[in-house]
Amino acid sequence: MTIGEKIKYFRTRIGITQAKLAELSGIHPVSIRKYETNKMTPQAEQIDKISEALDVSSFAITGIENNIRLETIGDFMGLMIMLIKAKIVSIDGERGEDDEYKPETVSFNINPLITKFFRVNTNGIEYNADDVLYQLKHDNLLKDILRWEKINYGYEKCVAKYSDTPDKETLNALDSLKEAKEAIEMELQRSSILLDSKGGIRVKIPPDYLA
Repeated sequence: MTIGEKIKYFRTRIGITQAKLAELSGIHPVSIRKYETNKMTPQAEQIDKISEALDVSSFAITGIENNIRLETIGDFMGLMIMLIKAKIVSIDGERGEDDEYKPETVSFNINPLITKFFRVNTNGIEYNADDVLYQLKHDNLLKDILRWEKINYGYEKCVAKYSDTPDKETLNALDSLKEAKEAIEMELQRSSILLDSKGGIRVKIPPDYLA
């Protein structure tokens, strides 16, 4: 999806009009309309205002083209999706019959091209960074990532097998699968629960909400 399509998706997802988004973000309605129809691309400042108004991470709208922020669960999910797609982080484990990884077998590895620049030192004992395995502490986050990974894995297999086909119906099916996958990716990035919620669950509230 383009940036404009993502803005439209999140706007319609919460049920507000372009005029309301313009009001909440302080951006002219004509600009909002041009953003959504890809006639104009919002700059970083406008993206920040729009993401605040939509209560999503700016990363959810722009991906790696904007500064990454790690404030919410949604931010974390967006970062993990990007790292896995870029093969910076890989998932190891055993897949079930439905092609989804079994959670109890899963670990996350950092690409060896990156780990070779790091070393791990614990209590004076040095370890090879390549041997470090990471596991998510939160089961619900792990399950969400694995469900997304299953869909992404299936999509990539289909692309590898059918992307060169001249059959229009097959290509349309691939496009539909891609759109469904991207919609799921954006849903995973909608959570506004703060990552540093030590005193219980808290959510990110737009600065103008109580004004």
